[in-house]
Amino acid sequence: MKAQSWKIGIVVLYGIAAIAAVAAVAPPSANKAEARLAELAAAVLSADYRGDRAELARLDAELGRLEAGSLSDYRDYWRGFALWRRAMNGFNETPAPADLDADLVAALERFRSALARHPDWDEVKSAMLGCWGNRIYLAGTDTEKRKKLFEESGDFYKWVMAYEGDNPRVLWIKGGLQMVVPPSAGGDWTKAAATLRKGVTAAWREASAATPPLPWAPAWGGAENLMNLAYLHSHLPTPERDVALAYAEGALTKAPQWHFVKDIQLPMIEALPVKADAASAAP
Repeated sequence: MKAQSWKIGIVVLYGIAAIAAVAAVAPPSANKAEARLAELAAAVLSADYRGDRAELARLDAELGRLEAGSLSDYRDYWRGFALWRRAMNGFNETPAPADLDADLVAALERFRSALARHPDWDEVKSAMLGCWGNRIYLAGTDTEKRKKLFEESGDFYKWVMAYEGDNPRVLWIKGGLQMVVPPSAGGDWTKAAATLRKGVTAAWREASAATPPLPWAPAWGGAENLMNLAYLHSHLPTPERDVALAYAEGALTKAPQWHFVKDIQLPMIEALPVKADAASAAP
C-alpha cells in the first residue's frame, strides 16, 4: 500500500472509530434497577478494556445481587460477559491463570440463563460461541474434551458462519472464526477481512443511529473489529505494518483504555519491519 493511501486510510478509520458509543447513562425516567444496570454494564466494559480481572469478578457478583425484574436477561448477559472477558484477559498473562476454564464455564451458565429468558438472542448466541472457542483452545490435545465441546457448540457455529446480518458483535465472532478455522470449515482470511470491515461499518451505523441503543444493551464491537483487522494485517505472510497500525490506533481511538491493544498489540505491530517504499515516502 502506498504511503499516501494508508495515511488517508488512517484518517478515515479515525473518523469511524471516533463515533463514540452512547454513554451508558439511564434516561431520567428509568427506575433504580435500570439505572443501576446501566451503570454496571458500563463498569464491566471499562474493566474489560483495562484488563482488570479482579474487578470483573466483583462486577459479576454485584450484578448477581441486582433485582433486575424484566431486565434479568440483560443482567445475566453482562454477568456472562464479565466472566468471558475475565478469561480472555487472563490469556494475556504469563503464566496463564489457572481459573480460565472455570470462568468460561460460569460465563456459559450466565449466558444460558439469559437465552432462556430471551430465546434466539444473537448477542448471547455469539458470545456463547466465543466462550466455546476459548474452551476448545484451552482443551489443547485432550481429544475427548475437544470433541464434546465441538458437539455442544455445533449448531451455534453453523449459525454464525451462515450469518448475513449487521450486528457488529456477531460479525466480530464470525470474522475471528474465519481467520482461524481451515478453508474446509469456512475459513478464509480474505473473507475474514471483509466480515470485520462490515463489522466496523455496522458499529458506526449503530453508534450514529437516530435512536440510540438502550444504555444497558450491548453496543460494543467497533473497537473489537478494528483490533482483529490489525491482527490480520500484521500476520499476513507479508505483514502490512502501516495498515495494521492504522487499525490498532483506530481501535484505541474508540477504546483508549484497552490494555491489550495499547500495551501488547500496538508494540508488536510497531516492531514489524518498515517497508522501504513507505520509509522513503515518509515526510
